[in-house]
Amino acid sequence: MRLGHCQLKDWSGSAVDFVERGFRRFCRNNGAELASQVWQGDLRIMDHEFDLTERERQQVNAEREAPPQLLYLVGDYSAAASVPIGPTWSLLEREHESLPAAFHRVLVHNLWTWMRVYDYRDALNQAEMWMEDMDVEELKESFYPNVQKNIPECLRGGEKLSYSAALRLLEKVRPKVRGSRARQLVSDVLEMHDRGKGYEHAWPGKLVEQVPPLQDFLSDADDCGPGCVMTWQEDDEISACFDEEMSTLGQNGPIQPSIMLMIRPDQPARKLDSEVKYVFDYAGAMLRSLAAAAKVVECIREIYDEHLRKHRLQPGIPAEPGAADVREEQL
Repeated sequence: MRLGHCQLKDWSGSAVDFVERGFRRFCRNNGAELASQVWQGDLRIMDHEFDLTERERQQVNAEREAPPQLLYLVGDYSAAASVPIGPTWSLLEREHESLPAAFHRVLVHNLWTWMRVYDYRDALNQAEMWMEDMDVEELKESFYPNVQKNIPECLRGGEKLSYSAALRLLEKVRPKVRGSRARQLVSDVLEMHDRGKGYEHAWPGKLVEQVPPLQDFLSDADDCGPGCVMTWQEDDEISACFDEEMSTLGQNGPIQPSIMLMIRPDQPARKLDSEVKYVFDYAGAMLRSLAAAAKVVECIREIYDEHLRKHRLQPGIPAEPGAADVREEQL
């Protein structure tokens, strides 16, 4: 309440529910609705390091003798948003030959601040691993060689482009961009940068030293699922590699959340306010950046659907299914 996020009407007798109600209102005020049009997942305040079933939660609450000593901001993704970016490259390349590589660098970097991104580099690593044990005939029948073969020329060597150099190019080119769609893409990806500037991905593993029991959970859990899969087109070789990897995710245990920050309620008011402020600032930056990213993805999908219509193919952009169900509070 001291920071203005919670109100008296939010109180129901539970400190966790009190914070959660204020947090939900905060999310709505910081772009959660726009972000949820593309990103499927959950961002919430919890009093456990990992998900519990309703029965487990009731049992823990019944056995608890004191209020929770720790609260967590937990974010995860229940599905990977489809980003079929292939046709976008030619649109950007018409504006400037280096624009596709710079755009890709800034877009992926900013998405990685809030989520795991599956793209051609992940597919390439997977393809190279499996091709090591294939003979010549097997390689002829496999889609794995196409991962390397079909990387667009405009992106080859793009890894050498630094983030700062890519950012400068986008800022330099923006006033000169003629096409409305290309101009929108450049402006929205620069907005992503502005919204998320100064933040780093809050991986759960960063809390292990402060919360030692978290190590056991993370050791037994699979890595977090991607928040998006960036392909050249639907059902291409990147999609095939992604489907292979996701088919085993979460089969043998829980999945790590993508984001985790900690709040310690049992500390002096000034330190608590500082910690709560940082967590809410982080969540606000994440939501506003993902709202800008949602505009980028919607524009990319429109470009892709126009490409399909031009070539008389059937459009449609589903989200790739994740290993977890969609939970209460949407991103």
